[in-house]
Formats: sequence, structure tokens, C-alpha cells
Amino acid sequence: MATLTPFCGLRYDPTIVGNLTAVVAPPYDVINGAEREQLYARSDFNAVRIDLSAATDPYTDAAATLGRWRQSGALVRDAAPALYLYAQRFPMPDGSARERVGAIGALQLDRSEILRHEKTRQHAKDDRLRLTEACRATLSPIMGLVSDPDWTFASMTPRREADLDVVDESGIRHRVWCITDPAVLDAVRARFAERHVFIADGHHRYETALNYQAQARTALGGAAPAVGEASYDYIMAYLTTLEDPGLIVFPTHRVLPRVAMPAADLRRTLAQWFSIEDVPWSAANFAAATAWVETEAPEPGIVRLVVGIAGSPAFWRLTAPIAELPFAAETPIELRALDVTALHRVIFERALGLTLDDRGGSDEIRYVQDASGSLAAAGRGEVQGVFLLPPTDLTAIRDVSEAGLTMPAKSTFFHPKLLTGLVFYPMDDADPPAVAADCPT
Repeated sequence: MATLTPFCGLRYDPTIVGNLTAVVAPPYDVINGAEREQLYARSDFNAVRIDLSAATDPYTDAAATLGRWRQSGALVRDAAPALYLYAQRFPMPDGSARERVGAIGALQLDRSEILRHEKTRQHAKDDRLRLTEACRATLSPIMGLVSDPDWTFASMTPRREADLDVVDESGIRHRVWCITDPAVLDAVRARFAERHVFIADGHHRYETALNYQAQARTALGGAAPAVGEASYDYIMAYLTTLEDPGLIVFPTHRVLPRVAMPAADLRRTLAQWFSIEDVPWSAANFAAATAWVETEAPEPGIVRLVVGIAGSPAFWRLTAPIAELPFAAETPIELRALDVTALHRVIFERALGLTLDDRGGSDEIRYVQDASGSLAAAGRGEVQGVFLLPPTDLTAIRDVSEAGLTMPAKSTFFHPKLLTGLVFYPMDDADPPAVAADCPT
């Protein structure tokens, strides 16, 4: 059962912090060092200062900063439990616009009902756990999906101005409404009572929440309340529907700085399994290949990839029937259906001899979003290999999750990312997220 519960969020007071555009930030795991410096310079209250502190001891610093903000009134706890309806309107590469609508709430932790499609790295979980322990709060929401063809979160949108309305540097408009109407909140809870949640983004944070919950319950022993009756039994989560028209998955492409096989030899190897079309290196052809792999409708049962190898007289468009690819016999059918599995298991592992880790990736692989620019770099010899993928199908994500399987690392890139700093979920009291009409101060 998916239990999405209203909670008493911590939110910025614009009369103290100023323009809210200056205090929100992208998710911590997409911010590089230069971007962190820019966010630091943007505001003394920018959320990056607690979610990705640059201090020598980032965890102690984040906790102290969060405490100062609360004490000064820069962050104020809402007076009543709420779900935070969150709409993102964003431009698409073709010039059109989409809007995705979901709600941020406290999602009860449940290993059987919250399904994952990606394995996690221990060092990343350790980092997030230390931050959670120090701050006693969830600072950024995970993203989850539920299937509901007959309903959309957009139907909850109030006929009033949003409580928060910001436009980020990418031109994405983010609007948030605090929903406190008990009838609406009860209807949402009932709506998802029988549904699974598929994690789209935030696997490390979800695993961290489970670890934090286990630690808290172990420490209390027999004095621990029933599961679901403590704030640490929940994680802040943004849910939207699989059928939302604004739910977009972009591909993440692969770059190899070094390819341990001459281009001609690799082409001969791949020709055993793929049909190969040679395409001359040119800016126009880079754009056409990007459109072919990223936006053209897939042909059922057919893998399609674009490969650019430095030193080759052309780059290649690859296609192959899934049923004819040399997957290991133990490869589940749900994973065989993914283009990324063909790339990692057939090309990287079998043809190039890369050793893949338990997440289906390798330290030799670099992950990029810029398809055309990466192909151009291979054509100039700046990188040895570029491998372009189609976006992962939403149905495939659901099938893999329900089968209890995991995809190779970086198989999905949901767009746009959720902002950090719209609301924080405090866990400094023992009560569950919403137990009364009034919230603790």
C-alpha cells in the first residue's frame, strides 16, 4: 500500500531570505564544484549550503546552518499538515512546452510496496545517512511513480495563485500549492491505498531512509512505537503518475575515453549481431542520428544504437532483433528488452571485454546527455568511443521493477529534475507526519 501522508513542512520565509529563486537548488547529485560555488554566491540561504555543504565537515556544518535558519525565522514550519502540489512547466527540445504535476508528501517506507530499478553505491548511502543523522531531516524529495490511467494530480490544482512560483535559469517554471483541505488529503490517501510506487529518482536517499529508520528503531528497542507512528518511518517524496503527459525520460549516453580495439575490428565484431549503417561524420548527420535514436518511435523487438569510434571513416547506426542478440542464458526477459542491456552486455562486456560491476556499469564509462556534441568529439578524436541510446520506455521501467530486477546504472534520466529547497521534511520530533490539525513549532 502506498501511503502518501501530509506533513508539517519547513519552508523559506521570503520576507527574510528574499527572492525564492535565489535559495532553491538542483538535486545534490547533479551539482559539480563550479555550480556549487555559483549557488553559494547566489544567497546565504541557498539550499546547497545544507544539502551539499562545502565545509571541511559538511554534516556538522549543514546541521548548524539548518539550525540557524530555523532560529532566525528564515525557515518556518507550516501551521498545518499539507501535501505540496508541485507543477513544473518546461520547454522541450522541439520548442513545445510540457507540464508535469505531482505532489510532495511523506511516503511511508515499505520494502514490498516501493519498487526500485537501480542498485545503489555504499559510499553515496553513507554520505546521505550522515547528513540525515546530523540534520534530522529529509532535505530533498525522492521521485516516485504510480500508475493511474483515470486520474492526474493536476485535478487537485486550486483556483488560486501558487504559494510559490519561481522560474529557474533553464526557463522551467516551478509552482507549489499547499493543500490542507482534509477532504482532498483523504481522497489522495485513498486513491493510492492499493498501488505500488516505482522509484524514478532517489534510490540512494530511499535506501538511506530505510537505514535511518532501522537505526532509530534498534536504538529504542522495545520502546519503539508501532511502524508508521514515527517521523522516521517516512521519507519526503514527490509522486506523479506514469500516465502524466509531462512525464519525460531522456536517455543518458555513454562515452569511453579509451577503446581497446581498433575501429575496423570492432565493426567486424559487431556485424556478427547487428545490422550496421555507415554514416559520414558531419554536424547534420550528428543531429539526424540524435533524432533517430532519441525521438523516433521504436520498432517493437528491435534494439537501436548509434556508435562513434575515433579513427573510423564513419560512425554507425546499429539495429538488431532482441531475440538474435547473444545474451547470457540467465539474462531475464525484462532486461533483454532494454537497449541499454544490449549495449552493456553485448558491446561493452562481450565485444570490448569491459568488466562490469554489480550495478551493470564500469569506472571506464562516462555518462553524458549531449548526443551530438559527444559524436563530434569522437569524430575529432577527443574521445575514443561514443554510444548513443534511446530513452528507456516507462513500461520497461515498471516491468523491471515489478520483477525485482535492476537496470544498468544511469539507465534513466527523468526531466526536469525536482528543485531542492521548496520544502524540507523535519524529523526532530517522534510524532508521525500528520497526527493533528496543528503542527509542532
